Amino acid sequence: MTNETTKQGRLIMTTVAVIIGIFLIISAPFLGAKGLSTPLHRLIEVNQIQDPNGVWDTPVGILVATFHVWIALFVFGGATLLMIAKDIYADKKWARPLALTIMAIPSMGGMTMVIPWLVLVTTDALGNKNPDAGMSPAIFIMIVGLVGYFIILLTEKADFKTKIAQVITFLALGVVGGMVFMNAQHGVRHFLTKGPFYNPTDSNPELFLGGFVMYAATLLFFVTIGLMAARKELGWYTGMIAGIVTFAGAFLTYIDRYNVPSGQEWLRGAMLSAVFVAILVIPWIKKRVLGQL
Repeated sequence: MTNETTKQGRLIMTTVAVIIGIFLIISAPFLGAKGLSTPLHRLIEVNQIQDPNGVWDTPVGILVATFHVWIALFVFGGATLLMIAKDIYADKKWARPLALTIMAIPSMGGMTMVIPWLVLVTTDALGNKNPDAGMSPAIFIMIVGLVGYFIILLTEKADFKTKIAQVITFLALGVVGGMVFMNAQHGVRHFLTKGPFYNPTDSNPELFLGGFVMYAATLLFFVTIGLMAARKELGWYTGMIAGIVTFAGAFLTYIDRYNVPSGQEWLRGAMLSAVFVAILVIPWIKKRVLGQL
């Protein structure tokens, strides 16, 4: 594994970078905004009325803020893809890892944008199904990002076993990174609701770890994607750190909140982070992804 690509492969990557770059600038912001509007209406006009004692105030601000952060990242990412397209074709070694990192933004961002739709639009606060829910517009952002992500990943010249190791590792990075961000949303909304004062019954330390710390850890997944795509061992270390931190944050939060429905989400997140760490420590996968075989 030397991060080498063929001329045809570089042409494919360049074309994909330009197309997705334009999509991220022109279409993704509008799809993201549409994907936010309906969940907010449902949250305020349906869920809050059905369950007035629920935690519904903080999610409004959190969803508005995080959706628009992702939208801003889409635009910056799209501009970056357009700028580095010629460098991808010129086979500059830094361009392909950077392109893969940028492709992870719509993949993970689209995934996190779809979840509020599934939670708030497809059902209500009482668990009733909404037959008119439809599909979140943000799913198209996720699909486009995933297509670009795997095209950039698999155009590298490598044997079949190495490509399998790549798919396992980089798919895990995207899925776990998205899950971490989604759980962070829950942690932050409950942490802000409980207030800044420490009270063992209010789970403040755990919710801080399961919220703001998880937000910060999401950044490490992007760093890891770029570094590991460039075959840098530092990427393995950042990935391990991200996995350990997110497992600890999610599992500690679950222990404290296992008796509430949302507690199961932190358990799933903790298990996914544990699986991710296990993947990284498998010698066969680690060596192939880092180009040490």
